[in-house]
Amino acid sequence: MNNQSSHVDVVVVGAGFAGLTAARDLRKAGVSVVVLEADDRVGGRSMPGTLAGYVVDLGGQWAASSQTHLLGLAEELGVKTYPQYVGGEHIMDITGREARYKEGEDLPLEPADLAEFNKLMGELDSLVGKVDVTAPGSVEGADVLDAQTFESWLQGATTSEPARAVFRLIVQTVYCVQPGQLSPFAVMFYGAADEGIAHMIGTVGGAQETLFVGGAWQLASKMAEGLGDAVIVNAPVRSIAQTDDGVTVTSDAGVWTAAFAVVAAAPPMAARISYTPPMPPRRDAFTQRMPMGSIIKIHVAYQTPFWRAKGLSGAILSDRTATGLWMDHTIPGVETGGMVGFFGGGYAQTWAERSPEERRAQVLEDLATYLGPEANNPIEYVERSWPAAPWQRGAYWAMPTPGALTAFGPALRDPVGRIHWAGTETADENIGYYDGAIQSGERVAGDIVKHLRL
Repeated sequence: MNNQSSHVDVVVVGAGFAGLTAARDLRKAGVSVVVLEADDRVGGRSMPGTLAGYVVDLGGQWAASSQTHLLGLAEELGVKTYPQYVGGEHIMDITGREARYKEGEDLPLEPADLAEFNKLMGELDSLVGKVDVTAPGSVEGADVLDAQTFESWLQGATTSEPARAVFRLIVQTVYCVQPGQLSPFAVMFYGAADEGIAHMIGTVGGAQETLFVGGAWQLASKMAEGLGDAVIVNAPVRSIAQTDDGVTVTSDAGVWTAAFAVVAAAPPMAARISYTPPMPPRRDAFTQRMPMGSIIKIHVAYQTPFWRAKGLSGAILSDRTATGLWMDHTIPGVETGGMVGFFGGGYAQTWAERSPEERRAQVLEDLATYLGPEANNPIEYVERSWPAAPWQRGAYWAMPTPGALTAFGPALRDPVGRIHWAGTETADENIGYYDGAIQSGERVAGDIVKHLRL
């Protein structure tokens, strides 16, 4: 500890997209800030990696056209975008049946199974339109839907095992948990915040439509650069004490006093901070019931995108392999080819405890299953095991267990005295994405500025 001690108007805990946005907006309003980041870098659940000489995102990387906060930030900071490659045929291997299809076509299920899948998606999305993200328990029937698991709901909703299998993969890959670890209401709730479940899993017109030249991570880096010395890394916050007059924030880099604190960390990580007085029972109960999702992200580079010559898009959705989703991540204008994929949900929970060498061997085996023997000869491999990351402990987001949303929902966003909460989980829209994190930072900064001006 270097025993810094100072006073500012606001202490921001966490230098991810939410915390950096809050700090920027506060400073623009003439408010003095310090941003304390536990990690040795900024970005939170965004992080750069290097693959075949190019920068890739080891955290989130895609954007939807509807994510105006994120795209607006990119434009402001001079970061250009390009579309996700979708040429050629996608591969889907579900319940022992492998088939190919093109972007925009129906999933290649048997007609009866496709009808069941569409029926279930219609039921979910019809309820999505009724969910109030700011008051999750207000929807009629929400408590019943939140009191069961998504797996039990699937078992009762259809006898089509292929339809169930697709939804299980959606939950593992998008929600980063197993279907037995969240409720059908949680699936609908986050769908409501993200323009529907179909939008969340879509490419063209969906949440995986756009990428950033040089990576999305650089947006956090550029925000931090603009804040200069106000951002302090290697400064994990250990405790926050508050009185009627202000807060005292104690970190490994020193102690700061302020009028307000913004905690812009994922709920289970925020819960590891010691608070005086203790958190209210509802807030504490909710964070105990909201573990981080589990995801391991992998990038693999090849001499060329050889799958394109085979008429393949690189998109693979499979319940036969440990890695359930793959997409082409070849950078435009370069000769080398790239694939990006994931161990998701239960697979990530299992494989996070294995060695990088074991994971690499499994990844190449999975890719060779669908792309052919050329997949066994990469020129480089890089991964990020988010469940093992000491200051994140998972990604993309924290996911409430069954019953938690309807019982404790508002406690996630409601300020506690002089402590305000930011982070993608607290957003009003695009929860789980950088866009939601940015929106949450803007919201909390606006709230604090109002208080300071009273």
